Amino acid sequence: MKYKSKQLLSALLAAALVFCLLAASPMTVYADWAVILEAEIESFKVFQEVNTYTSGQFNDVRESAWYSGVAAKAYEYGLMKGTGANTFNPSGNMTVAEAVTIAARVHNIYHGGNGEFVQGDPWYQVYVDYAIDNGIITAGAFSNYNKAATRAEMAYIFARTSVPVLLAYTAVHDPPNIVNSLPDADSSTRHYDYIIRLYQAGILAGSDAQGTFHPNSSVTRAEAAAIIIRLIILDERISGRTYG
Repeated sequence: MKYKSKQLLSALLAAALVFCLLAASPMTVYADWAVILEAEIESFKVFQEVNTYTSGQFNDVRESAWYSGVAAKAYEYGLMKGTGANTFNPSGNMTVAEAVTIAARVHNIYHGGNGEFVQGDPWYQVYVDYAIDNGIITAGAFSNYNKAATRAEMAYIFARTSVPVLLAYTAVHDPPNIVNSLPDADSSTRHYDYIIRLYQAGILAGSDAQGTFHPNSSVTRAEAAAIIIRLIILDERISGRTYG
């Protein structure tokens, strides 16, 4: 029942948003945006630490490494697990299957679940089915789930996982970051709209001050951990930047 209630809330919020944009005065639109945004921000409290990370738990995560904190948080929030009993494989490529798995866990927790799934054969099929059923990915979007995910594919998966109303808000009203252009991505880039939304929301920041994205490059597990933590913890997001 909690899951269905969450779905109903999201549907009502989306309907209210459309009504505001089409029928209300600018001031009313602003007021309703504020109400919607407040409700969405409040809903992020469903993400809680469910695991305890201890220093040295993953022998390939150095405490001095830039990613040690986000790797620990991704584990603590139950969104990423190790690749072995004592390894995280931070420099390893994230596969499409792993990206879809994280997306399914985020979506499930946000909608009242615990992020746990019963795996079958292949191990990722339950996550793929869930992602398709809940509109995170479309059927046939990927032909090989074992391949390394590109950064553009990761943006597509993670953006559709996150709260659409919150991303829409940052895109059209006082976004935390301004994106005039990116050095290596434009309207011809696959999944460009999702990439821009994540930059505006402070979930993506690129690899340099100009916001270079490398859309066709693979993404490491450490990089994915940083991005997913910015997705679920609003205080971790980047703000105040202008690209282009």
